Amino acid sequence: QTTVLRGTADVNDGVRVVSGKTDATGHGPITYYYVPFQNGTFSLAWKVDKEQKVLFVFDGKSNGKATHALKVYVNGAPTKRSHEDTLTLVTYDGSTREKKKAKLVRHKHHADAGKWHKINVTFKDDQATVVVDRKTITVTSERFRQSIEKCGIGHFSATLQTKNVKIDKRN
Repeated sequence: QTTVLRGTADVNDGVRVVSGKTDATGHGPITYYYVPFQNGTFSLAWKVDKEQKVLFVFDGKSNGKATHALKVYVNGAPTKRSHEDTLTLVTYDGSTREKKKAKLVRHKHHADAGKWHKINVTFKDDQATVVVDRKTITVTSERFRQSIEKCGIGHFSATLQTKNVKIDKRN
């Protein structure tokens, strides 16, 4: 099952085009793919028509409630400050509603607008290996041992195109 929040989507020749803009809460359009898996890989190709950060979200169901396990920001970070040449990974060990505690890992990287880019995120045990345009980063979190319930890709303005979306389960 696929859901779009804060935007509209069309599919032509295998390319999904999502349009929309940021709302009052600072969130832009996001497409969620609901395919639960324990160990596996989420991959796709994407392209934006305007320079901006692109967000990949991986949610589990800690204590029966949807909870972020991993966020990957390409050309940005979760802060208002600009990190346009940065690939940022955010993990959430020890984070609860009462105490928001996230760990950020940053690497230099820039994905140009108007070009196709690839991402592969593989979860195995307590590790997530993220490959963006052949740049590989591995992070660990106890949350990765739980099932990933949904994978999302979001952007903040204009259009985002995606193709070749695959979720390989290795439960």
